Amino acid sequence: MDNKRIKIVYMSFSGNVRSFTHRLQEYATQQHHLNNENPLIDLLEISEETLPTESDSKFFVLLPTYMIGGSRFTPTLTEILTTPMHDYLESYDNVKRCGGIIGSGNLTLGKMYVITAKTYAKEYGLPLLAAFESRGTTRDIERIYKILTDKANENSLM
Repeated sequence: MDNKRIKIVYMSFSGNVRSFTHRLQEYATQQHHLNNENPLIDLLEISEETLPTESDSKFFVLLPTYMIGGSRFTPTLTEILTTPMHDYLESYDNVKRCGGIIGSGNLTLGKMYVITAKTYAKEYGLPLLAAFESRGTTRDIERIYKILTDKANENSLM
């Protein structure tokens, strides 16, 4: 079936998540050319300027870890929730079409690694499907593509 597609809705502040999603999309295109049963990936970037719209299909969310704090005067890091993504998920019941969350973060944050994705998963009752560090590696791209493909097939998200 040539029309299999996986939709990823994402936010990127430093460009790491944007880089990862575009490389994941390129990998999906390569896999699709090898076998048209392999799904393509569509991307939707959410930002402060994004007006929430109704999702026309099921999707997965990919989020960075966004923290403030950690100076010598305030050593505590505080996770900042990404309001535009909340708005997107909560508008038009879009959250009901979300198949799960993927997080990006920095392992040096210890317990706070991918805390934004973990918080979203818990708050919305969605599975945390995968995590990767920084811009991700080629192995992360292959691993996450497989996870998304399996999850999409399992839940008829394509």
